Amino acid sequence: MLTKIVFPEFRITHSSMKLKLSFFFLLFAAALTAQPKQNSPYSRYGIGDPLNQFFAAQAGFGGQAIAFHDPFHLSLVNPASYAYLRATTLEGGMYAKNSYYKYDMDSRNNWSGNLSYLALGFPLRSPINEVLDKRKSPWQFGMGMALTPKTLVGYNVVSRDTIIDPPQGQVGDVQSVFEGNGGTYQFTWSNAAKYKNTAVGLNIGWLFGKNTYESSTFFIDSLPTFANTSRDDIRMNGFVWNLGVQHDIVLKYSENDKTMPVRWVTIGLTGEGSHNINSTADRIFLRSRGRLANGQYESADTLLFESGVDRKIKLPPGFGLGVQYVVANKLRLGAQYNYEGWSSFKNEARPNDSEYRNTSAFSAGVEYIPDYSSYNNYAKRIRLRAGAYYRQDARVVEGSGLDDLGFTVGLGFPVIMPRQQTSFINIALEVGRLGADSPIQETYYRFTFGYTFNDNSWFYKRRFE
Repeated sequence: MLTKIVFPEFRITHSSMKLKLSFFFLLFAAALTAQPKQNSPYSRYGIGDPLNQFFAAQAGFGGQAIAFHDPFHLSLVNPASYAYLRATTLEGGMYAKNSYYKYDMDSRNNWSGNLSYLALGFPLRSPINEVLDKRKSPWQFGMGMALTPKTLVGYNVVSRDTIIDPPQGQVGDVQSVFEGNGGTYQFTWSNAAKYKNTAVGLNIGWLFGKNTYESSTFFIDSLPTFANTSRDDIRMNGFVWNLGVQHDIVLKYSENDKTMPVRWVTIGLTGEGSHNINSTADRIFLRSRGRLANGQYESADTLLFESGVDRKIKLPPGFGLGVQYVVANKLRLGAQYNYEGWSSFKNEARPNDSEYRNTSAFSAGVEYIPDYSSYNNYAKRIRLRAGAYYRQDARVVEGSGLDDLGFTVGLGFPVIMPRQQTSFINIALEVGRLGADSPIQETYYRFTFGYTFNDNSWFYKRRFE
């Protein structure tokens, strides 16, 4: 069988800098839900290719997010991190990905990309008030909102088979075309509370989206030529959630302030149960003489039509454990483990599309700042990041599991904004290989660009003497 992968055009949408936070949020939300152009053959299975939920700052050092907390960066993976924020933080990011696919002696190259996340987080108490009041509470609270793509479907695969009848020899050719597009998105509301060195958090999310799957079989040598075509439109929506905990084991406090840790170890834990997602499926099965240039089918007969059929999707439970060693404003070393029970995954709308397995993922990384307070050498204030990861994909194709192995590098550039607010531009490069032992191997390069705007004047109680 000869398989040919057809690659669509690549596009990236663009946006501009903030005028007002509300306008900025709506602008990026509209761009985020725009469908990118991609051709990933394995996205036809499950509900699409899973997309990373960590941001550019964490992507640079292996995706370390479970034990990650920072006063000026967000971590959506573990909601407990929102309690450590010391400024209102607006983060957004976009990515570009180049994939090189190889199947037997055939190979193809494909570009894809899109905006990848938009998130807003803030402390519910202004740190400025604590300084002015000369009173520091052991309690801290944080809240946030985020819009992220969760999965992505986009493929266009053509295969050709030769039908052989032993008495007659070769009878004819059959060509199959598989096409799909769509994806799911998640809007998340995060809440966190911290008492002394322990924080807990909760993410409540709304998952929504639509996937379209179409397959056509053309009997090329038949007279007249005819084709069988099936199309499934599946709409999904439902609530999801996950819990997070982070605890700091303080190893050293500042000599000038005995309440300020300067060296510590953070242990992070996340967990979620199974999620039941509602879906509505439309299905049509046609027999025709082929597809016209305008997308219509010639001389089509409808053999099956179903509309608005309710189906269920069951997403699996999972948990994660992470640890990070931190020297404030200097060094961050981390490692984490994730587990997801995908053997319990069910999709009633497409029950037999693939086999699924439970998955594990390991990653590790490092972040280093040469000199955080350097005033005459900007290069010393840049955050240097590197990491590596091994992730198992839940989908099993032709008896082979999809393993994802790669490494990352990244940079964090501090930017001084008006009123001396420190913000950041973060970039990350991931280089990896998916499915080394599977029918189609993918070698990819993923570049992520992210920005972080910080403002500590929210919830500030102004005083007039």
